[in-house]
Amino acid sequence: MKLGIIFLLITLSSVIGHALSTVAIAVNHPEAINPSEQKHPLVAQHAEHYLQASLPNLQQISFSTSNSIAPYFFADQPQGVQYDLLVAALELNNITIKELVHAPNLRAQRLVNTKKIDCMVNTPDNVEGLFYTQSLIEYQNIVFYLTKNNLQITHIQDLEPISILGFQNAKHYLGDEFEALAETSPNYSEISNQKSQVVMLFNGHTQSIVLERRIFEYYRHQLRHRLNTNLPVTEVALFAPAERKIACHDKQTAAIVDRAISMLKQSYRYQEILDLAEQNSYQPTQYNNQLSR
Repeated sequence: MKLGIIFLLITLSSVIGHALSTVAIAVNHPEAINPSEQKHPLVAQHAEHYLQASLPNLQQISFSTSNSIAPYFFADQPQGVQYDLLVAALELNNITIKELVHAPNLRAQRLVNTKKIDCMVNTPDNVEGLFYTQSLIEYQNIVFYLTKNNLQITHIQDLEPISILGFQNAKHYLGDEFEALAETSPNYSEISNQKSQVVMLFNGHTQSIVLERRIFEYYRHQLRHRLNTNLPVTEVALFAPAERKIACHDKQTAAIVDRAISMLKQSYRYQEILDLAEQNSYQPTQYNNQLSR
């Protein structure tokens, strides 16, 4: 009996000593203990599961976006590359689009801020009071020029002696270096009609244009009967891809849309929509019919 008590006292003393030693290390050398190492690897997974389980079961969500940014959205028809991605994502969660309002960017954002619309597609970054999803798609702005002109462009500063036509407000979206060049170069100008940019490039009225890649290919295909758009074109990617996120006035709605986007990106349909759109030069009726088969 005495031996059992002595053994118990020794064991307790060892445990207490180890605990005091750990506390001393934590106090005197806090860098020696990494709190993240104390977490069970399944903690984050369970937290995510409970978050998703707590989300409400929405059946419809309303959206706003720009007036028309072909081939991503079309104001006069429920089609477009980005529109199809959004519909496909929501369908995986049995959600439909309640309403899609096309409006100038400021009004489209105001509709969400005032809670008249649930979410805005392609929301500017860091709008106070809104909750963001991950990017649904990326836009890639490119410098295009006719290959026969053999322009030497590898850096933004190489554009200075070249006539270049940008889309409206391009200088405010493409970084500080490009903005500085646009402000000082007499060869730089902007135009609101993106179709006209493509026309002026192939007509030789400008040496180069700055335009989003899918938008360029869409109008190049549209103009093929009016212009010789088969001329070889060189693309120079001077700008980083731009994420296109969705923002909602309600945190839970944003979480639901974000989950839907994640599910779509993990499925075959995400790349299928992009591939079919590219194969058909982003003409909406053609690839949408193939998707519905």
